[in-house]
Amino acid sequence: MIRPAVSDDALEAVPLILEAIGSIAFVLTGNKVLAEAMSILENFFEQKGNRISYENTLVLEEDASVGDRRILGVAISYDGLAARKLDEPLEETAKLQSGSPEYRIPTEAEPDEYYLDTVSVNRNCQGRGFGRQLIEAVCEQGRRASRDRVGLLVDVTNPDAKRLYERLQFRVKKKRELAGEDYFHMVRDL
Repeated sequence: MIRPAVSDDALEAVPLILEAIGSIAFVLTGNKVLAEAMSILENFFEQKGNRISYENTLVLEEDASVGDRRILGVAISYDGLAARKLDEPLEETAKLQSGSPEYRIPTEAEPDEYYLDTVSVNRNCQGRGFGRQLIEAVCEQGRRASRDRVGLLVDVTNPDAKRLYERLQFRVKKKRELAGEDYFHMVRDL
């Protein structure tokens, strides 16, 4: 079942987010210590008005007739027009953490797209179509937001992810550098 996240999902959702974004976590937090970066991301997930917020997150839970449900996957997405504003709270914290008042988080999203920031599925649950379900749910959010396309970045060194997105009708628009790494900017028309 896919549902909007709530702030209480942080402890299960943030490790999945961290797995997907890897070293970008250090860029978003301005902190190079993994445990500290994770704590900062958990704090931001629980708050409103930022890129990592539960407000921008869908979670996929396992279907469980008895007992607690477990989060198997997450997707973070938002309107590209809001991207800069959503980065500002993180950027302020990153300035303090890094000790650099000039610190700037590079904006990933294009203003004319609905942006799929992060999608992640628990490693033990991959290959069951959960990632596809989350991506389709994000595309539906983009349609409801009256956007013409969904955009995302995929690491050029991750051909499996690129193939998945291509199977889901995404195409490479351009190549770009972000935080010292190369990415394909891929888009899907809605």
